[in-house]
Amino acid sequence: MKMLRANQLVPWLALLAGVAHGVAAALPSPEEFQTNWPRFRGPGGGGVSTQTAVPLTCDLKTGANLAWTVPVPAAGFSSPVVWGSRVFLSGGDAARHGVMCFDTHSGKLVWHRAVPKTVADPDEPAEVPDQCGMAAATVATDGLRVYAMFANGDVAAFSFTGEVIWSKHLPVLKNPYGHATSLLTWQDRVIVQLDQGELEDKLSKLYAFDGTTGAIVWQQPRPAGASWATPITLEAAGQPQIITLAVPWVVAYAAKDGGELWRANCLDGEVTPSPVFAGGTLFVVSPTRKLQAIRPDGRGDVTKTHLGWVAEDGIPDVTSPVSDGGLVFLLDSSGGLTCYDAKNGKKQWTQDLEEECNASPSLVGNRVYLITKKGTLLVLEAARQFKELGRSSLGEPIFASPAFAQNKMFVRGLKHLICLGAKNERPTN
Repeated sequence: MKMLRANQLVPWLALLAGVAHGVAAALPSPEEFQTNWPRFRGPGGGGVSTQTAVPLTCDLKTGANLAWTVPVPAAGFSSPVVWGSRVFLSGGDAARHGVMCFDTHSGKLVWHRAVPKTVADPDEPAEVPDQCGMAAATVATDGLRVYAMFANGDVAAFSFTGEVIWSKHLPVLKNPYGHATSLLTWQDRVIVQLDQGELEDKLSKLYAFDGTTGAIVWQQPRPAGASWATPITLEAAGQPQIITLAVPWVVAYAAKDGGELWRANCLDGEVTPSPVFAGGTLFVVSPTRKLQAIRPDGRGDVTKTHLGWVAEDGIPDVTSPVSDGGLVFLLDSSGGLTCYDAKNGKKQWTQDLEEECNASPSLVGNRVYLITKKGTLLVLEAARQFKELGRSSLGEPIFASPAFAQNKMFVRGLKHLICLGAKNERPTN
């Protein structure tokens, strides 16, 4: 039998792993994606949960509403992702980085796997700025596999039992703050927004990889330099779109083939907050400058035709907005919280939380969940007047955004993974 070279062996093993781990099975239903938390900020990437009984408060001393808390063995700023009975996190450093899998019921570490070195890996490790670290990008799952990307350009797919299905190395990223853009999936594809360098360098691309093999399905060059916002998918004008942000453009691509659908020239600054889509309107942030409303049903350059209202007070620099289609909530890193009418941009109220924040706000039913850097959990009524419903301490610094599933809240702290909710509820899948 003819021996395979190392660079030939990886995709061959990936195909065998695909058969072994059942990846040819049908993808989960849209309803399953809604009840799980498959990517950064959940289904749709908007930070909105369908759960109805997530606790308002917790008490670390008495254990009230604390299902469990467990140490996280590898550091990172990425957020948790939940599917069925599993919670996934990425973490690590230049020497060893990979994915961790925890049990949602007990918090037990089920497996921890490193990304294997590929033939394309450079001999010298990439320089990774401390602001993001190696694992700032949140993993994503399609319900069959888990995908992760790291600041040195490594991308890998894992089975739910921890086997590496495929891995590859993208060119070393030229990004002054490090790579923080998270992954998402669309059907059986993994979407990677790889913005880097300066606009004139023409290094940025949007990729769609086959989830089973890691092969490139399509790729598109992007009119952008380095950016940090995570794209979202939405349905508008009769087709699925991938919405991307990077100065100066908001660009929408066709999810099927990557063709550009429309673009709007409306972004400034170092774009970190991710877009959200609610009530038929797309909301995008130019950090500390403005919140822009956009109709996402145009074609070509829509700068003069599809831009809606603009807000300029209380604009976040790092965190992403959250909206139920009626109201939009903004949280800046200094703790300033502002509420706008989603239809006309009229400011409803503003409140100083008096604590720094890095995690993006979330909506759970008619409640807004906020977590400060110090680890304070605040729950507010999602209303046109400010009303605090609960306040408690999670006991350690929090930088990552939470996940919601099974009427539980999963929070990555600086050292621990924390689960709020009932202790006796076990998922069926």
